[in-house]
Amino acid sequence: MAVWGSSFAILRSLLGAAQATPLALVSVRMAMASLLLLAYLAAFRRSELRVHRELLRDGIFAGALLGVGFVLQSEGLQRTTASRSGFLTGTLVVLTPLIEFALFRKRPPAPALLGVLLAFLGMTALSAPWSDAAQATLLGDWLTLGCALVFAGQIVALGRIAPRHPVLPLLLLQLLTCGAVAALAGPLVEAQHFSAQPRLWMALAYLALFATLFAFGIQTWAQRILPPVRVALISSLEPMFAALWAALFIGERLTTRELAGGALIVAGVVVGEAGAALRRAPP
Repeated sequence: MAVWGSSFAILRSLLGAAQATPLALVSVRMAMASLLLLAYLAAFRRSELRVHRELLRDGIFAGALLGVGFVLQSEGLQRTTASRSGFLTGTLVVLTPLIEFALFRKRPPAPALLGVLLAFLGMTALSAPWSDAAQATLLGDWLTLGCALVFAGQIVALGRIAPRHPVLPLLLLQLLTCGAVAALAGPLVEAQHFSAQPRLWMALAYLALFATLFAFGIQTWAQRILPPVRVALISSLEPMFAALWAALFIGERLTTRELAGGALIVAGVVVGEAGAALRRAPP
């Protein structure tokens, strides 16, 4: 979550400096991560490069959701602040159990629901949609909320898909599909631009290696053993880290209200995780 949180400030900085357009960044980032993973598989795990039909179908489906989410998030990030983008993306913690219940009639346990409620209150306090400042970023906020809905759907889908397949081939298909979605959508929604400045490539190397390969690899592995609601609950820490990195990297500052919201998010994660641990403990 700390690595993903840092990506908001890095991307906002690159977009603010007009070094590249959003979807050009996403497509190049995913291409770099895919090539690194493909090289590793070819060198050390060649047998995992054999892709059967079910893996291909599931990987493309999860990757398409990821790609649509990135398209909405990247376009939204141009029209709102890095902190608000992180906070609003974090609403997936509320949307995930709603999607699970709507599709599969699966009720989350009481500790997880309480944690979700606390995290939602925290994110509401952080983003303050009722304030005058929120009106200036309304379009960006709505695009980001759309991204949160799609990302929540991806978490639910991956919870069903990940246990069936090996982690790295599934991750590779997701990254390739996500990059393809961004590459196809880019020319339709933006006048694409990509500079060759060293700072841009350094940022992309970090995003490709840590915020993509490492972070999404951990998520894909974790969803083999953790239910989607717990993954979403842990993900609610991302907005807090997004605000922290935004303050450190690009000078965005948190108010007392926003700090209180961050504390509620942490409390929600603690309550949800502690409740899950107590439920697993032997009597």
